[in-house]
Amino acid sequence: MAHIENTSMVVSPQVVVNTVRDAHEYYQGHRIDERYEAMALDLIRRYVSQEGLPRDAEPFFGATLYMVTRHPWSHPNPLTKTEFAAKLRMKESSLDWYTASIVEKLDFVVMHDRGHLPFFLDPEGTIMSVVNSIVKSSVGEEVVHSIVRGSVVAPHALADRIVDRLCSVVKIIPSAFEQELHVVVERKIEEVSSQLLNELNRE
Repeated sequence: MAHIENTSMVVSPQVVVNTVRDAHEYYQGHRIDERYEAMALDLIRRYVSQEGLPRDAEPFFGATLYMVTRHPWSHPNPLTKTEFAAKLRMKESSLDWYTASIVEKLDFVVMHDRGHLPFFLDPEGTIMSVVNSIVKSSVGEEVVHSIVRGSVVAPHALADRIVDRLCSVVKIIPSAFEQELHVVVERKIEEVSSQLLNELNRE
């Protein structure tokens, strides 16, 4: 079943504005906390600007709200997907579909706690901004150390140090996500390392 109207690759600003206003009315009707509403509306703006108008607006609005209420900082958050869908009187299958679409199209990272409940990490959010900054500076330091000393720290060991710093020192993310954050950090280390080494190897 198609859920997105692909009438045009370019979405007019008015379509985005109208969709955000419709979502605002939907959240007001459900008495959603203003902080969560603001985050969800911004997510809607980003998604609609990029992907176009959703065919089923209310399940889409519900999915964006579901994702922002399951930010890693909300941990522990015991509310299940089934309970959330029931609360907004929406189909769980629609919640699943739109959540998966937002994750895919906007490059969200999905992390799970020890109870296997999902939490969503925004690539443009504060946590990823701090992760990116620390990875970039740490890799930069390791690259220059390797030039001076001729020794290289293994990416896995560097990831261990960065994750420990993020969870125990900076405390930007709960330690419940340490293992999955490690995977994210290792991937970032690989990306930044390749970029820096390419720059150094240019003639």
